[in-house]
Amino acid sequence: MSGKSAPGSSRLGDQGVALIEMAIALPFLLLVVAGIVDLGMLYWEKQIITHATREGARAAAKAGASGAADQTVSQVRQLVQDYLTKFNLKDANGNPLVLASGTNFFYQWDASSNPPKLWVELKNIPLKPMLLPAIIPYYGSGWGGVINLDAKTTMAAEWSTPPS
Repeated sequence: MSGKSAPGSSRLGDQGVALIEMAIALPFLLLVVAGIVDLGMLYWEKQIITHATREGARAAAKAGASGAADQTVSQVRQLVQDYLTKFNLKDANGNPLVLASGTNFFYQWDASSNPPKLWVELKNIPLKPMLLPAIIPYYGSGWGGVINLDAKTTMAAEWSTPPS
């Protein structure tokens, strides 16, 4: 019986190797999965703010019966705010996102061009990823965990008199 191993001992060694391989691969697998989830959220939020600027620009481009702009600056901002609220966008602290003219919401126009053009822009809209900020410190990085997104839509205006 010398030279023979006990029945099943080879199998136990294989299980140990598999366990070590799993311990080595699992952290990288978790990082990839967290990255995929957070990248999906980044893409979703970018689409939301892009669509919000598009809706604002579409409303801002319309002319009233007199040929003047149909919507005021504050009405366009409120329309964009309502769109973002509908999708429950949050600021970096987890509070509902609030737009403020000249800070993160911009509605401007160039009435000298023919036809007049306008643009609605959102700047520095924060996205705080869900998983990566919790995982990345284990890999030695001091990343703050907030990504700022921007979106801008330009359209030709139907109006001849700019908004008030």
